[in-house]
Amino acid sequence: MSKILLISDFVSRGKIAGNMMEPVLSYSGHDVFFLPSALISNNFSMGKVAIFDTSDYIKNSLKVWQELDFNFDVIFLGYINDMRQKNIILSYIETLEKKPLIVFDPIMGDNGKLYKGVDEEKINIYKEFLDIADITMPNITEAEFLGLDDFDKLSKDGKKYIITSLEDENGFYNLVIDKNPYKIYYKKIDHNFAGTGDLLDALFIKYYLKIKDFTKANQLATDKIYKILTRQQNDHPDDMEIFVEEYLKLLDEEIDFAGK
Repeated sequence: MSKILLISDFVSRGKIAGNMMEPVLSYSGHDVFFLPSALISNNFSMGKVAIFDTSDYIKNSLKVWQELDFNFDVIFLGYINDMRQKNIILSYIETLEKKPLIVFDPIMGDNGKLYKGVDEEKINIYKEFLDIADITMPNITEAEFLGLDDFDKLSKDGKKYIITSLEDENGFYNLVIDKNPYKIYYKKIDHNFAGTGDLLDALFIKYYLKIKDFTKANQLATDKIYKILTRQQNDHPDDMEIFVEEYLKLLDEEIDFAGK
């Protein structure tokens, strides 16, 4: 069992962000702390949204947890609300004597466009987390805005990357970059789902902690998300929301963890 700290947004309507990741990782036997970086009323794609900043709560929680001597094996960084919040989180991580694995998914945009409300300041905030992240998981749109689209250069900087949502003549794929870039192809389902990136984050962390093999963990996560989404589309064909709790029992089915 690992202690995992999720720092991401809490969305009141919809199974996305931390609401998607926490059930997967808790079901897998980990001790999960979910520290919301913002309280958000609903998915941004719905047009209107209410946001409550939680920077004071983050600051106070991290202070209390240090006093209680809580240590984390993994810290996941997702949505970050503003510059003050970024400074609080970076300052906390810098003070840790035991450095956890830092997994970072910069929530910025998709399909070539930034999300509403993401500006140059937000991009700069996410760029600062690149220095402390051990594993960074942007989609190709986010990678381009963060200057992470020179894949040969990334393969030489000593960090790990998972660049998602790419396409070539052979189909859709995620690019896994450790030392040598490796393409993991997948079948794209013709349906709009909310929270697929968050589900991939959680599945990758689950499998990586179990087998310690970066490439294979990504392959397992990619294969498993396809199975979950296929079941979801069959069971709930008209829903964008992924009812992840229904499919938790699938997480370790038909997986040979010892195989290569």
